[in-house]
Amino acid sequence: MPISDYIRTIRGKIGTDLLLSPGVAGVVINDKGEVLLQRRSDNGEWSLPGGALDPGEEPADAVAREIFEETGVEVVPERLVGVYSGPDHHFFYPNGDEVIIVSMVFACRPIKGEPRVNDEESLEVRYFPLDALPPLDERHRMRIRHTLMNQERAFFRRVQPGPGADSGNGTGAGAH
Repeated sequence: MPISDYIRTIRGKIGTDLLLSPGVAGVVINDKGEVLLQRRSDNGEWSLPGGALDPGEEPADAVAREIFEETGVEVVPERLVGVYSGPDHHFFYPNGDEVIIVSMVFACRPIKGEPRVNDEESLEVRYFPLDALPPLDERHRMRIRHTLMNQERAFFRRVQPGPGADSGNGTGAGAH
Protein backbone atom coordinates (compact mmCIF):
# COMPACT_ATOMS: atom_id res chain seq x y z
CA MET A 1 0.00 0.00 0.00
CA PRO A 2 1.38 3.42 -0.86
CA ILE A 3 1.88 5.86 1.98
CA SER A 4 1.31 9.59 1.91
CA ASP A 5 4.15 12.10 1.85
CA TYR A 6 3.04 13.12 5.35
CA ILE A 7 3.48 9.60 6.77
CA ARG A 8 6.72 9.18 4.82
CA THR A 9 8.07 12.35 6.49
CA ILE A 10 7.06 11.14 9.95
CA ARG A 11 8.57 7.71 9.29
CA GLY A 12 11.78 9.48 8.24
CA LYS A 13 11.94 10.91 11.76
CA ILE A 14 10.69 8.01 13.90
CA GLY A 15 11.68 5.03 11.80
CA THR A 16 9.49 1.98 12.37
CA ASP A 17 8.44 3.05 15.91
CA LEU A 18 4.77 2.98 16.89
CA LEU A 19 2.60 5.53 15.10
CA LEU A 20 -1.03 6.31 15.98
CA SER A 21 -2.81 6.70 12.65
CA PRO A 22 -6.33 8.03 12.01
CA GLY A 23 -8.18 6.15 9.31
CA VAL A 24 -11.61 5.79 7.75
CA ALA A 25 -13.62 2.93 6.29
CA GLY A 26 -16.98 2.80 4.58
CA VAL A 27 -19.81 0.31 4.68
CA VAL A 28 -21.37 0.87 1.26
CA ILE A 29 -24.72 -0.83 0.77
CA ASN A 30 -26.46 -0.64 -2.60
CA ASP A 31 -30.21 -0.67 -3.40
CA LYS A 32 -30.15 -4.49 -3.54
CA GLY A 33 -28.88 -4.64 0.06
CA GLU A 34 -25.40 -5.81 -0.99
CA VAL A 35 -22.19 -4.59 0.64
CA LEU A 36 -19.18 -3.33 -1.32
CA LEU A 37 -15.90 -5.10 -0.54
CA GLN A 38 -12.39 -5.02 -1.92
CA ARG A 39 -9.80 -7.78 -2.00
CA ARG A 40 -6.63 -6.03 -0.90
CA SER A 41 -3.43 -6.31 -2.91
CA ASP A 42 -1.18 -6.25 0.17
CA ASN A 43 -2.58 -9.37 1.85
CA GLY A 44 -5.16 -10.85 -0.55
CA GLU A 45 -7.94 -10.54 2.05
CA TRP A 46 -11.41 -9.10 1.59
CA SER A 47 -12.14 -5.92 3.55
CA LEU A 48 -14.19 -2.76 3.67
CA PRO A 49 -12.70 0.00 1.52
CA GLY A 50 -10.90 2.76 3.41
CA GLY A 51 -7.58 4.30 4.27
CA ALA A 52 -5.70 7.05 6.05
CA LEU A 53 -6.75 10.66 6.56
CA ASP A 54 -4.60 13.33 5.01
CA PRO A 55 -3.61 16.30 7.22
CA GLY A 56 -6.50 18.77 7.46
CA GLU A 57 -8.93 16.45 5.67
CA GLU A 58 -12.44 15.95 7.01
CA PRO A 59 -13.12 12.26 7.79
CA ALA A 60 -16.30 12.15 5.67
CA ASP A 61 -14.37 13.58 2.70
CA ALA A 62 -11.58 11.06 3.31
CA VAL A 63 -13.92 8.07 3.26
CA ALA A 64 -15.55 9.24 0.01
CA ARG A 65 -12.10 9.80 -1.53
CA GLU A 66 -10.72 6.44 -0.39
CA ILE A 67 -13.76 4.49 -1.58
CA PHE A 68 -13.58 6.11 -5.00
CA GLU A 69 -9.81 5.61 -5.28
CA GLU A 70 -10.09 1.91 -4.43
CA THR A 71 -13.40 0.93 -6.04
CA GLY A 72 -14.44 3.53 -8.64
CA VAL A 73 -17.74 4.03 -6.77
CA GLU A 74 -18.77 7.53 -5.72
CA VAL A 75 -20.53 7.62 -2.34
CA VAL A 76 -22.25 9.95 0.08
CA PRO A 77 -21.31 9.30 3.72
CA GLU A 78 -24.63 9.35 5.59
CA ARG A 79 -23.68 8.75 9.21
CA LEU A 80 -20.88 7.76 11.52
CA VAL A 81 -21.29 4.10 12.48
CA GLY A 82 -18.53 3.98 15.06
CA VAL A 83 -14.97 4.67 16.11
CA TYR A 84 -12.78 1.57 16.50
CA SER A 85 -9.27 1.06 17.86
CA GLY A 86 -7.49 -0.95 20.53
CA PRO A 87 -5.36 -4.10 20.51
CA ASP A 88 -7.08 -5.56 17.43
CA HIS A 89 -6.01 -2.47 15.45
CA HIS A 90 -2.29 -2.82 16.30
CA PHE A 91 -0.35 -3.88 13.19
CA PHE A 92 3.19 -4.52 12.04
CA TYR A 93 3.71 -4.07 8.31
CA PRO A 94 6.15 -6.28 6.39
CA ASN A 95 8.69 -3.42 6.31
CA GLY A 96 8.65 -3.31 10.15
CA ASP A 97 6.47 -0.21 10.56
CA GLU A 98 4.33 -0.44 13.71
CA VAL A 99 0.94 1.29 13.79
CA ILE A 100 -2.23 1.49 15.83
CA ILE A 101 -5.16 2.62 13.73
CA VAL A 102 -8.09 4.65 15.01
CA SER A 103 -10.76 3.87 12.43
CA MET A 104 -13.85 6.02 11.89
CA VAL A 105 -16.43 3.95 10.03
CA PHE A 106 -19.21 5.53 7.98
CA ALA A 107 -22.42 4.17 6.47
CA CYS A 108 -22.28 5.26 2.84
CA ARG A 109 -24.77 5.36 -0.01
CA PRO A 110 -23.45 4.76 -3.55
CA ILE A 111 -24.49 7.47 -6.00
CA LYS A 112 -22.47 6.78 -9.15
CA GLY A 113 -20.14 4.25 -10.72
CA GLU A 114 -19.79 0.51 -10.99
CA PRO A 115 -17.31 -1.36 -8.79
CA ARG A 116 -13.94 -1.88 -10.45
CA VAL A 117 -10.31 -2.18 -9.51
CA ASN A 118 -9.41 1.50 -9.60
CA ASP A 119 -5.87 1.53 -8.18
CA GLU A 120 -3.03 -0.74 -7.10
CA GLU A 121 -4.55 -1.26 -3.63
CA SER A 122 -7.25 -3.67 -4.87
CA LEU A 123 -7.11 -7.04 -6.62
CA GLU A 124 -10.87 -7.36 -6.90
CA VAL A 125 -13.86 -5.19 -6.04
CA ARG A 126 -17.53 -6.15 -5.95
CA TYR A 127 -20.82 -6.13 -4.11
CA PHE A 128 -21.79 -9.18 -2.04
CA PRO A 129 -25.20 -10.25 -0.73
CA LEU A 130 -25.16 -10.08 3.06
CA ASP A 131 -25.88 -13.81 3.31
CA ALA A 132 -22.99 -14.70 0.97
CA LEU A 133 -20.00 -12.69 2.21
CA PRO A 134 -16.52 -13.99 1.39
CA PRO A 135 -14.09 -14.89 4.20
CA LEU A 136 -13.89 -11.65 6.15
CA ASP A 137 -12.07 -10.63 9.34
CA GLU A 138 -14.41 -10.32 12.33
CA ARG A 139 -13.59 -6.59 12.65
CA HIS A 140 -15.18 -5.99 9.23
CA ARG A 141 -18.17 -8.26 9.97
CA MET A 142 -18.78 -6.33 13.21
CA ARG A 143 -18.74 -3.00 11.37
CA ILE A 144 -21.25 -4.32 8.84
CA ARG A 145 -23.50 -5.57 11.67
CA HIS A 146 -23.27 -2.21 13.43
CA THR A 147 -24.17 -0.42 10.19
CA LEU A 148 -27.20 -2.65 9.60
CA MET A 149 -28.49 -1.93 13.12
CA ASN A 150 -29.05 1.64 11.87
CA GLN A 151 -28.52 3.16 15.30
CA GLU A 152 -28.78 6.90 15.65
CA ARG A 153 -25.76 6.99 17.98
CA ALA A 154 -22.29 5.85 16.98
CA PHE A 155 -20.71 2.75 18.48
CA PHE A 156 -17.63 2.99 20.64
CA ARG A 157 -16.11 0.72 23.22
CA ARG A 158 -15.19 1.77 26.75
CA VAL A 159 -13.00 -0.72 28.51
CA GLN A 160 -12.92 1.16 31.81
CA PRO A 161 -15.82 3.31 33.02
CA GLY A 162 -14.79 6.83 33.89
CA PRO A 163 -15.43 8.68 37.17
CA GLY A 164 -19.11 9.13 37.84
CA ALA A 165 -20.12 6.64 35.14
CA ASP A 166 -23.51 5.02 35.57
CA SER A 167 -23.89 1.29 36.01
CA GLY A 168 -24.56 0.83 32.27
CA ASN A 169 -22.08 -0.49 29.78
CA GLY A 170 -20.68 2.96 28.88
CA THR A 171 -20.60 2.29 25.17
CA GLY A 172 -22.68 4.91 23.46
CA ALA A 173 -25.11 2.64 21.63
CA GLY A 174 -24.11 -0.81 22.82
CA ALA A 175 -21.38 -3.20 23.92
CA HIS A 176 -18.92 -4.57 21.41
